[in-house]
Amino acid sequence: MKIARHIEKELLLWKNSTTRKPLILRGARQVGKTFIVEEFSKNFNHFISLNLERPRERKLFDNFNTGPELFERILFYKGIKADEKNTLLFIDEIQQSSEAIRSLRYFWEDMKYLRVLAAGSLLEVFSKQEGFSFPTGRVRNVFMYPVNFLEYLEHKNPPAAQKLLDLDLTVDTHLHDLLLEEFYEYAFVGGMPEALSLYLETGTYSQLSEVYDALIMGYMEDVEKYASQAKAGYLTHIIDYAPLYAGERITYEKFGESSYRSREMKNAFDTLEKALILYRARPSTSIQIPIIEKKQMAPKLFFLDAGLVNFRVGIREAFRGRSAKEMINGQYMGKIMEQLVAQELLSKTHRKSKLHFWIKSKGEAETDFLYSFNGLLIPIEVKSGKVGTLRSLFQFMERSSHSYALRVYSGENRIDQVQLPSGKEFYLQSIPFYLLPRLDDVLTQLILKYPSEPFGSRK
Repeated sequence: MKIARHIEKELLLWKNSTTRKPLILRGARQVGKTFIVEEFSKNFNHFISLNLERPRERKLFDNFNTGPELFERILFYKGIKADEKNTLLFIDEIQQSSEAIRSLRYFWEDMKYLRVLAAGSLLEVFSKQEGFSFPTGRVRNVFMYPVNFLEYLEHKNPPAAQKLLDLDLTVDTHLHDLLLEEFYEYAFVGGMPEALSLYLETGTYSQLSEVYDALIMGYMEDVEKYASQAKAGYLTHIIDYAPLYAGERITYEKFGESSYRSREMKNAFDTLEKALILYRARPSTSIQIPIIEKKQMAPKLFFLDAGLVNFRVGIREAFRGRSAKEMINGQYMGKIMEQLVAQELLSKTHRKSKLHFWIKSKGEAETDFLYSFNGLLIPIEVKSGKVGTLRSLFQFMERSSHSYALRVYSGENRIDQVQLPSGKEFYLQSIPFYLLPRLDDVLTQLILKYPSEPFGSRK
């Protein structure tokens, strides 16, 4: 069972661009890169696929001089005839060959009509080991993340997905309950395509542990393969322990009850973040654009996918017969919902994105996220239930020059006028988790509805 992905629209824009460069599809292993390329290839007369884990195909890139010469060599190897104008050349596992990475430059310079798309895992680990960099200015990077909630819903329940897209952002109670339950299921299973496909085919969670275990072991084996033995120890330790700290602020010194030093651990975190296996939200005291990061203060950690986090934390089939919401209830539910919000924010763009959260100058208050929208810096608080204190968000709004804040929670969509202790008033937009795919629409509507100063400032 294959799940359609929104990134294909981005690939079609690239295909039709007149200033097209070779494209590197970036993403962690098993997020669906190869599948989406195969689907995308249906838009071409000719599709040539190379996998550089195969020695014979890797050897094609040895000692070439020009792009056309290399292309002819590939055609001869494949035994086909194809012109460059309606052909897609896909180079998978490109991290296996520095010469293949170098070829991207020559394809761009010598063969303007050929569409060249590459993909690979742990490209940063490999490039550091081999001592080379990617051809700057001659390639384009597009980033792919796990399946997001809307992609999941479009596959599992197309009518509900269409309702979500068509909504004027008012939802009746029945639809609210349905969509919220769908989000809780997604929160439990996560967005890794293999796990999602297996769950949607079987309707049970019983076989998912094997999939998650294989994924995590695969990431560890990759870094052991491409990193030096000394560095691999730091990398595998982080992959093993990072899910346990998802949604928490971390320090590098002795991370995960280890004896590892701060400098080596930070370098390992940097590598895994570039490889898109984990993400760190950076703290900032900024209340307006630009966001200035506080690099010396502890970041907040998020892992690749919520399903992998749930697996590593230890949620099992022992919860048989309960709903997804019951499986991830209580204090842990708040943690996993913050992980899900992070994933949704990252998946909103196919560019390299950063996560940020706000802290008061001495760190005694913090919001869960900061979201840049139309020149405004919007604070976001994530609450697993319908209620919860918003003390940190209030402190941000006391300092903010605008009047808009966001809460993501399990309740229904609503706007409240809130008065702060200082007398300042602002608009608190509260949205249920399932409306995260419509976040920009929600904020646009809020600002259009209340474009002026809040009610408290009116005479």
